[in-house]
Amino acid sequence: MSPERDTSSLFEHLPIGAYRVAVDGQILQVNQAFLRMHRCSDFAQLHRHFKDHGFNTYVQPQRRKDFEDEMRLHGKVTDFVSEVFRVSDGKRIWVREHAHAMTDKLGKLSGYEGTIEDITRERKARSALRKSEAMLRNVMQTIPDQIWVKDLDGVYLTCNDAFAAALGIEPEDIIGTRDAHWVEESVASRFLISDQWALQAGRTVTFEENNTSQINPQSELFEVHKTPMRDAQGKVIGVLGVSRNIQARKDAEAQLRDTTEQLELAIMGADLGRWDHDLSREPGYRMDARAFAMLGRMGGEDMPARAWSQFIHPDDLAHVAQAVHSHLSGHSGAYQAEYRAQHANGRWVWLSSRGKVVQTSKEGTPLRMVGTLMDITARKHAEESLRATQAELQATLDALPDLLFEWSAQGHYRAVHSQERRAMVFAPDNLIGRTVYEVLPQDAAAACMSALQQAVDEGRSNGVQYSLELAGGRKWFELSVVRKPRLADEELRLIAIARDITERKEAEEAIRHLAFHDALTGLPNRRLLTDRLQHAIGQSQRSREHGALMFLDLDRFKQLNDTRGHEVGDLLLQEVARRLQQSIRQVDTVARLGGDEFVVLLQNLGLEQDAAHLHASMIGYKILASLNEPYVLGEALHTTTPSIGITLFANTPIGPSEVLKKADTAMYAAKQRGRNNVCFSEDIPPLAPAKSA
Repeated sequence: MSPERDTSSLFEHLPIGAYRVAVDGQILQVNQAFLRMHRCSDFAQLHRHFKDHGFNTYVQPQRRKDFEDEMRLHGKVTDFVSEVFRVSDGKRIWVREHAHAMTDKLGKLSGYEGTIEDITRERKARSALRKSEAMLRNVMQTIPDQIWVKDLDGVYLTCNDAFAAALGIEPEDIIGTRDAHWVEESVASRFLISDQWALQAGRTVTFEENNTSQINPQSELFEVHKTPMRDAQGKVIGVLGVSRNIQARKDAEAQLRDTTEQLELAIMGADLGRWDHDLSREPGYRMDARAFAMLGRMGGEDMPARAWSQFIHPDDLAHVAQAVHSHLSGHSGAYQAEYRAQHANGRWVWLSSRGKVVQTSKEGTPLRMVGTLMDITARKHAEESLRATQAELQATLDALPDLLFEWSAQGHYRAVHSQERRAMVFAPDNLIGRTVYEVLPQDAAAACMSALQQAVDEGRSNGVQYSLELAGGRKWFELSVVRKPRLADEELRLIAIARDITERKEAEEAIRHLAFHDALTGLPNRRLLTDRLQHAIGQSQRSREHGALMFLDLDRFKQLNDTRGHEVGDLLLQEVARRLQQSIRQVDTVARLGGDEFVVLLQNLGLEQDAAHLHASMIGYKILASLNEPYVLGEALHTTTPSIGITLFANTPIGPSEVLKKADTAMYAAKQRGRNNVCFSEDIPPLAPAKSA
């Protein structure tokens, strides 16, 4: 069958598909755009397909009935979106239809006429856009800083939970509002000024603010970054803002500044410069001689009035003007600003300027301000050095960014949004599709799955830790996981940030180490020795193998401290500790009890007491010989001798304090025998002589 030729050029030249069909669905006429959409060369090819496969091309056959029902009810269909099979190759495509009913001269339904448009790429683009937006939202929620976006009219387009939490409301309640809806008009005006500053600069601007408002009721200090937002063509469409609470950091800086100022005031006394500003005219700013001297200039109050901004660095004018305005408008009790002023030799010095309004008109208009100037250049240089140090530290931290993963609820890696490969077990491309149990060790995988499950159940998870053995050694990580919003047919996914906390873990280990070791020599202290001795006694009782405990005291050590000083004495103790460690096996322990008293714990000396006695004696005399060797302490040689007491223990029930006491007694016996000697407690007669120093 061949279609009747339509005389309308509009039908043929429409840029989208057009068709006419009979009531039974038979195609009567189509245009070239319709043929191109189905990739048919002519109407005959299209007609052959329908003859072979039927006229219903909808992927869901029910959609044809929906089309007919809509047509019967309304006589037309609008924006009828469906998935259909393309005639030429059977590929699924999405289309949008508009159609209306056709009637004959008698008003009887004769068919349908409509247009059809391939919207497959449009659907894919929208889906990709939704996913990108979801990813952006989740990254914004994961970041702890306050983040927001406003259009050019100051209307909020979006914000993260941290920003909404500051207002105590939900993010969706902020969208579509302006600053004035949430804060005082004066605060909203300052927000608008900083927005316009960023837009006019055409780049990111950074400043600090502590304006009291509903967002910041405690007047805490925030570091704010604002940057113009641009569309794909580079046109500015809004402002992105990021705000970070830096009150804690600034408190530390303020403490340093206060200390510095107190030192300067103690040295300089009240050597401040004074200024007087007549606000009723310009120029009306006068300084005294001390203020002029700070700038290396001659002058005084008898000099002609100047513009208050004459010596101020151009980059500082804005914040100084804001400080003056804040005081003059009654928002601050006093004016205070720090700025750079040009010295007579051309360099810039830092000044701290403070003042108050002292005269007003009958109407309350400020007429005169007076105040002081102080040279704070030295303090500012110190602050700059501190900031440089902090910047170096921050740069180092930024060079080790957190890892950002996207996981399924079952722990499959769906995406890796970090290139920090040194902190990964596998390269990012090798992670996709694998589970955490396939990638990570059992303990680390279990920790990750625990955090994932909590995020699935509660929306987020924080604080779960795990460790990995990487090429650079063992690293510790802390997880923050947030559940990603999804569409009804999308897989549940979670965004996870893994932060390297290895340094913190190592610091905790260092603190634990200090609790059990001597600070001077690094040897185990009495607390750790008691624990190891208790363990050694228990092991000897189970295995019946002998152990031995040596108690060492350096002869005439007090004399060295009294004549050469404690620093030399400390050097001797450190060298004695080193020699003792070189004289024993790895299984044995050397500890320092305090002063010049050391203890050596020997284990696994065998089942026979005589053999154990001989082994301990050999070690004792080896230590004796080692400690008799001269010591190089600074630029002088020194010799000392030890007195060593030894006691054996095996399967007899006895506590650590008793073993230590027996060895101590044997040591005193060695001293009584002339010092520089080794004595076993088993060799001391029952009635030993009284101890002597």
